[in-house]
Amino acid sequence: MSGISRRAFGALATVALFATVTACDTEEEPAASASAATGFPVTIDHAFGSTVLETSPERIVVIGYKEQDYYLALGTVPVAIRDWYGDMPSATWPWAQSYLGTATPTVLPRADLDFEAILALDPDVIVGMSAGLTQEQYDTLAKIAPTVAQPDADDQWAVTWQQMTRTAGKVLGKSTEAETMVTDLEKRLTDAAAKYPQLKGASTVFASGFEGQFYIFSPNATGSKVLLSLGLTMADEVGTLTDNANEYFVISKERFDLLDVKVAVWSEAAGDDLITKLLADSLYTSRAVHTEGRDVFLGTEANGAFSFSSVLSLPYVIDTIVPALAAAADGDPATTSAFSA
Repeated sequence: MSGISRRAFGALATVALFATVTACDTEEEPAASASAATGFPVTIDHAFGSTVLETSPERIVVIGYKEQDYYLALGTVPVAIRDWYGDMPSATWPWAQSYLGTATPTVLPRADLDFEAILALDPDVIVGMSAGLTQEQYDTLAKIAPTVAQPDADDQWAVTWQQMTRTAGKVLGKSTEAETMVTDLEKRLTDAAAKYPQLKGASTVFASGFEGQFYIFSPNATGSKVLLSLGLTMADEVGTLTDNANEYFVISKERFDLLDVKVAVWSEAAGDDLITKLLADSLYTSRAVHTEGRDVFLGTEANGAFSFSSVLSLPYVIDTIVPALAAAADGDPATTSAFSA
């Protein structure tokens, strides 16, 4: 994760708690809706109580790290989007850029919430299901505008893509459309897993390199859940080692055995500095996971799609990354070129 701050890496590891995955065909992007908002007033329950929206909001401020995709998919451009990482235009990644149209939302910084800046945006609603809000932060935001926080009081980051889709539907008065989106994507996930049966039961690990160290992520991390949802498996030891607040484990070269799985997925591109060092280390390159071409290197855009695991990024995952996973699983180095970071 070269070029990403320690804070951002922490976000990648903890926000990684989000969502099982789904998939859809590239020919069928989730369509933006022109349907009228219905169902107001609406009450949305969350970790700090309930928020009531009396009417359909027009000025939506997104302070969650990846919630913009859900509002864009449902046809509404937020007036402000919080940056996570990647330095993307309007903090919006390639798979969602077309949904902006000509709009240029304000970009809120990744670091601490700027309450004065949020107040100046005059929001009708503030949404932060993926912001890891504290009670104090929520209380301050709720004085500015109705605020929607994470659903779980005990786990700041425990929210699924289904929950975010349905909540965005409630906020916009488009619950019926949101529910259809959830149902369709869940079916597409099932279809995608069936399309690549060679992945079923294959061992995997989701790994990363950062600031001179190598990491493996928890089975609960977003990228890991993408893999598990496709039928791959993770060793119990991975879950044990990553059972901590950060949901990742630093591995030494002596534990490169943890990477010697059927399909190893790295968040970085093969050309990144630390991965270049990894690929020059015989303790790694002598292992079958590498000699048989069973390691897949993502890079910024592909890893971003993994990390978001949203209704807009998942088509990229299923059409671009999953074929590479299937090619890697066959153990033939010649077929791993199916994915290029």
